[in-house]
Amino acid sequence: MLSPKVFVARWGTDDVPLMRFPKKAVERLPLSEEDKAFLVLAGLPEDAAPFLAFEAPESGQLPTVAEHFDQPKAFAAYRAIGFDGSGSPIALDENSNGEVVLLDHENKFARILMNKSIRQLAESLLAFRNLVKETQEEFGEEAFLDGRTSPAGRKALRQELTRIDGDAMKAGCFWHRELQNLDADGG
Repeated sequence: MLSPKVFVARWGTDDVPLMRFPKKAVERLPLSEEDKAFLVLAGLPEDAAPFLAFEAPESGQLPTVAEHFDQPKAFAAYRAIGFDGSGSPIALDENSNGEVVLLDHENKFARILMNKSIRQLAESLLAFRNLVKETQEEFGEEAFLDGRTSPAGRKALRQELTRIDGDAMKAGCFWHRELQNLDADGG
């Protein structure tokens, strides 16, 4: 599994910085010790394809989705770590050992699995970032934003995401949906 050091090296320092999470923000979360260390030592990017943004608190606990979005108490088990391009929260599910989920605010905050762990999320972000980079090299700077990706690139991404976290590639899960969108846009 991806280590903080390897992630930082693979992410690089050329464009989007990584944000480390304060130890105090993660120490009480029901995450594996490896995922806690990952957030503290490596963190997550401020933003990443496909249109995701992450935020770490300066101090204190991660806000709950219940607090942040004025939702019922049932949403207090979700700790917000970011948003997708539509403003739906990305959260850690405290009831499921810290699974990373997207709560679709346009569908009554329906829970959509992104990844089973923080480290799998980070590795998935690297894989998607690689597709964007290869697409830009092959078809030009705006190609990905224009929905232009190669069939071979999509196939490679599908294989890599399945290797990283097969559960996150099941129908209805976040990465499965993203690949469906890429396939629909075509090449």
